[in-house]
Amino acid sequence: MKRWLEIVRLLWASPCSAIGLVLACIPLLAGGRAKWSSGALEVTYRESRAGCGKLARKLPFRGIVFGHVILAVTREELRIIGTHERVHVQQYGRWGPLFFFAYGASSLWQLIRGRGAYWDNHFEIQARALSAQTHPQECSA
Repeated sequence: MKRWLEIVRLLWASPCSAIGLVLACIPLLAGGRAKWSSGALEVTYRESRAGCGKLARKLPFRGIVFGHVILAVTREELRIIGTHERVHVQQYGRWGPLFFFAYGASSLWQLIRGRGAYWDNHFEIQARALSAQTHPQECSA
């Protein structure tokens, strides 16, 4: 039964994962690497920040998730933020294509209330809290 639930979650999030796969082509065509790990495709541009160019170092994020696709700038950074990003993978499994709307609505609601669109977003708070339970060093991801 658990296996079937995993398949249903994978299929439910597949429209979002398709976007992630398209975006994954950018780092992969630039020499990045992809690896399937624990139910998600992890795509990284370089092994460490030392191997990144100026543009990659200036990105406003170190990792982002689309469905079951985790895009991280470096493998080194993915090791640090990975648990946080996997919470987002679980969120996509729950919300499927509705995640884009729900995440955006949460950000908008926070802005209306004069709070931070990212730091006060319900999904980010949940990801920080759940990842901190297993890896306290990641709670600032």
